[in-house]
Amino acid sequence: MTRLKASHRHCDLRAGVEAERSLLKIVGFTLAASVRFSLSLWERIGVRVNRINFPLILTFSPKGRRKFAKNAQTLYLLIVLAVFLGPTAFAAEKRLSDEELLETIEHASFEYFYKETNRRNGLVADRAYNSEIGSVNAPASIAATGFGLAAYCAAADRGWVDYTFAKELVRRTLLFFSAQAPHEHGFFYHFMNSESGVRARNSELSPIDTALFLAGALFAADYFDDPDLRQMAAQIYERIDFPWMLNKGDTFALAWSPEQGFSKYRWDHYNESMILYLLAMGSPAHPIPAKSWQVLRRPAGSYKDHRLIQMPPLFTHQYSHIWIDFRGKNDGFADYFENSVQATLANRQFAMDQAKDYATYGPDVWGITASDGPYGYKAYGAPPGWAYHDGTVAPTGCGSSIVFTPKESLACLRHLYENHYDRLWGRYGFSDAFNLDQDWFSDNVLGIDQGALLLMIENYRTGLIWKMMMENPYLQDAMNKAGFEPGTLQLAWPEPPVYHAPYRKGGMSVDGFLKDWAGMQTLRLDRAYLESGTVADDKDLSAEVRFAWDERALYFSVKVTDQDLITRRAGQHIWMDDIFELFIDPAGDGLFWKDAADFQIGFRPDHLLAGEALTWSWFQKGEDPAEAGGVQAASTIFSGYVLEGSVRWDYLGMRPSAGTVVRLGAGLHDIDRDRSEAKLQWFMRNETEALRFELGRLVLEKK
Repeated sequence: MTRLKASHRHCDLRAGVEAERSLLKIVGFTLAASVRFSLSLWERIGVRVNRINFPLILTFSPKGRRKFAKNAQTLYLLIVLAVFLGPTAFAAEKRLSDEELLETIEHASFEYFYKETNRRNGLVADRAYNSEIGSVNAPASIAATGFGLAAYCAAADRGWVDYTFAKELVRRTLLFFSAQAPHEHGFFYHFMNSESGVRARNSELSPIDTALFLAGALFAADYFDDPDLRQMAAQIYERIDFPWMLNKGDTFALAWSPEQGFSKYRWDHYNESMILYLLAMGSPAHPIPAKSWQVLRRPAGSYKDHRLIQMPPLFTHQYSHIWIDFRGKNDGFADYFENSVQATLANRQFAMDQAKDYATYGPDVWGITASDGPYGYKAYGAPPGWAYHDGTVAPTGCGSSIVFTPKESLACLRHLYENHYDRLWGRYGFSDAFNLDQDWFSDNVLGIDQGALLLMIENYRTGLIWKMMMENPYLQDAMNKAGFEPGTLQLAWPEPPVYHAPYRKGGMSVDGFLKDWAGMQTLRLDRAYLESGTVADDKDLSAEVRFAWDERALYFSVKVTDQDLITRRAGQHIWMDDIFELFIDPAGDGLFWKDAADFQIGFRPDHLLAGEALTWSWFQKGEDPAEAGGVQAASTIFSGYVLEGSVRWDYLGMRPSAGTVVRLGAGLHDIDRDRSEAKLQWFMRNETEALRFELGRLVLEKK
């Protein structure tokens, strides 16, 4: 097998990447010795300058160790010169240019795939230590393997590895996956034993990870323009039975395993799965219908001035863009490239806004995405949407958005390289993540994170992956089926819906029998209002909701169709059962999650006591609002259930009158015996700030 070119060793002085790890660090008083003038003196005593800014990092080569032992006095002389002559004696070394910085990061990231790939079968380790010490004994990741196939093409293109060497590795990988790797209906297990390829860690058959591998396989086969490679890639592609993974639905099951069968969860909303759906629609042997693309949920939200299809972890806005150039295109729903621009800017703005509470964050330290954290791997993210964060930042976050936000991403990468080099940089470039509040720096790198960073930088520099993949006839066919056409498209931003609640003098009966509600406007909740989970049809879950009012209270009725009624819990835990919820923003300034001035009130039918209903209000430090005299509720149970209730205006702190507009949302939570869940929601959109929600409009009418 052809060996790497000498340039692969990447020992460029300015790049700060040395084959030998640091054995000596001289900081503080030796700062001035890091200038160009003194470099030859360092070399003469056997010391290699590994970084040319503060803190100065020096390393020994093997021969240098012997030279240094003979030249200790010269070292002391250099230190004296540095201290007494200082900056007046030396001209400062310039920083890396943007191009040099990107070359350094991309090349170092490729080191992961060079050293952590099994060259017999092409399998790439899921993770590894970023130092020379120890092994994490990780299984192979099929997604990382797909990224690795593309990474070797980029490396060959840049001369980091020999072209024939890279091509041979691709051939071995495709041969293994086409002829030996275990699969089910063409789908591969998420993790494999790196030697045998057998299923590792009882992992699942993963449609998204299979798609990421497949994308890399198709790209590599086209890059080398070899008929044998194309034939093997086509064999892998044509073997995948995409309709099987739909599991009789319109969207893909999240996973499948021999023990559990199909997952109850689905890839049913916008995220990194766009590449999965497009490859499936373009399949030459087992395509799925375009309807699967059309029914994906695309919930809109905003943070500050940035409107986008919400999905908090930043990687979800990046992975499909590694392979597909979405610039200047839309499918009638969105311009996904612009959506990722806005998601990236929102992520950065959130980090800036949170900097007062988290030491890590700032204008040049952002990129909140799924990564390792101080307490394990977490799906970190930023609003809009239900975002979790703790001050952890992953370099792949800002770096893999470089095609969307070049200026901001470059500034972030430069800041991380120049200010956190000592603890964040290793043999494979940036470690996975860090958290200054916890004084924690990961000692691992992840294959998917290094791969995304490398490939997005390559797209930014040359467009290599984009150019090749956009010529793929299967993807072209898929994008046509999905309705893509030239031009941008502004994200739809509908006004909050309005319900007109009639006045009823003396109020409404609250007994669960719907005696007083005939002829009133009906708000129907069905699959069109699906916020999460899966609803098979109206018999599975749907509801008819009505509202009315008088001077004392707001009244509601809800008639729910539910084939599988679950009512097991009480108190604050009723949210885990089948319940109806009201979200109310009395001040009209947006519902702020868990703010005591706003309300989330749950109503659950009681299957033990006929006519009774359980209630809970979560934002008021947890209380039963019925016991507090704020609400009244009753229920009856049939093939589903009926709830009637009232919420006192004084409990809400409101004084109603004709024409008053109440900001309100109505939600229906469903859980089935297999523990699958679904949520129908009448308008609750995350806007402007984290955990601030705009609700629907309930207009109080009095005729």
